[in-house]
Amino acid sequence: MAAASVLGACGSHHKVAAPPSTTTTVPPPTSTTTTTQPPPPPVFPLTGIPATNPGQLHAPAVVVKIDNVDAARPQEGIGQADVVYEEMVEGGLTRLAAVFQSDYPTVVGPVRSGRLTDEFIADDLNHPVYAFSGTNADFLPILDSQPVTPVNENNEPALFYRAGPHVAPDNLYSNVAALAQLSRTKTAPAPLFSYVANGGQFGGPGGGPAGSIAISFPAASIDWQYSAAAGGWVRDQNGTPDVDAAGHPIVATNVVVMFVNYVTSGMAVGEGVPPTPIPEGVLTGAGQAWFLSAGKIIRGTWSRSGLTTVATCKNLAGGPVSLTAGKTWIELVPTGEVPTVTP
Repeated sequence: MAAASVLGACGSHHKVAAPPSTTTTVPPPTSTTTTTQPPPPPVFPLTGIPATNPGQLHAPAVVVKIDNVDAARPQEGIGQADVVYEEMVEGGLTRLAAVFQSDYPTVVGPVRSGRLTDEFIADDLNHPVYAFSGTNADFLPILDSQPVTPVNENNEPALFYRAGPHVAPDNLYSNVAALAQLSRTKTAPAPLFSYVANGGQFGGPGGGPAGSIAISFPAASIDWQYSAAAGGWVRDQNGTPDVDAAGHPIVATNVVVMFVNYVTSGMAVGEGVPPTPIPEGVLTGAGQAWFLSAGKIIRGTWSRSGLTTVATCKNLAGGPVSLTAGKTWIELVPTGEVPTVTP
């Protein structure tokens, strides 16, 4: 019986096999972490260049009228301007309206008198300081009534002085940093242009190569030559290189040619017999425009609805034109003049 009990225990009943292992692998949770790109650095409104001096970022614009006849060259401070307008004045000569915002030179000039074209230039800069040597009795109340802080040799004589090497009337100078302190609003301007994105290139419909452009005013000839080595367009005037008082060439990242209608706004008494008509460039409405940057040209249009409105720039397909970030010269060329562009 003992033996039978052992057999029963060992052989008469069969064990049921255990089920196979069913281990389940749980995948790790999917990461939802995303990389956030830092915001782009703030840029100066009139150049599109990153602001290296944040304290200057919201500084007001200062517009200074500067003589541009050969007897007034070389000028002080124009190489530091963010934007320079070249406007036609009496006799077919030109005068400059230099706009400073990202950099305030301590010497600028020679400062000369204002013209009614200046209201079109200054009024869209969000209450800038507008500095000029004076103007005639008809123009003065008009310019003083604009949305600007008008500063001239008569109302702020302490901010102007006469010095060499030129002789009167081309020897009046001022200090842009001091002029800016007189701003009534301390407000920065809005951008006048849009700029290509970082890494982008200037171009668009109506574009083509441009190595130089020759511009003729009735009594002044301007040439811009593109130089990659100089980083922009190098300026000649009346057949000679245009340099500042320190001997540095005048170089613009962009040259914008706006074709504008000029009307007679007054007469320059004492500057000719008979008196010479004073032209006024009308910068509202619409007209053709050429945009030059990076050795290229885009032909298009400009339009502007009012004095305090920034002009809209478009290419021939109706799309926006974006410039290369940097300094810009705006040539206010009389309608009917056709500059010569060389590829």
